Amino acid sequence: MNSTSSIFLLLSCLLVLCVQGEPSTGSRKCKCLNGYIGRVRPELLKSEPRVYQPSSFCPELEIIIVLGTKEKCVNPESRFGQHVLSRQERKRAARSTTASQSNTENSTSL
Repeated sequence: MNSTSSIFLLLSCLLVLCVQGEPSTGSRKCKCLNGYIGRVRPELLKSEPRVYQPSSFCPELEIIIVLGTKEKCVNPESRFGQHVLSRQERKRAARSTTASQSNTENSTSL
């Protein structure tokens, strides 16, 4: 194998590794760059709030809601932001409890 082939192979491998590390949304920055909305009337929410944990692409915790047809950012430190985060934590805890109960039932039925 000549040196040109070796270099081409090395660059191809590096390219594959870089592409695999890309986020699925294609975004390489924070989503909430234009500030937060002040108050939220929960009855106007069109879907569940989305929570994005800090990552290498954005060091901030972000909460995004859909009001009407627009996505808006909620301050994670606001009363509503804290409510969203605590609700998400309760759901996560319930899922892990359900999963561990299911695993226990499966192991005892054998």
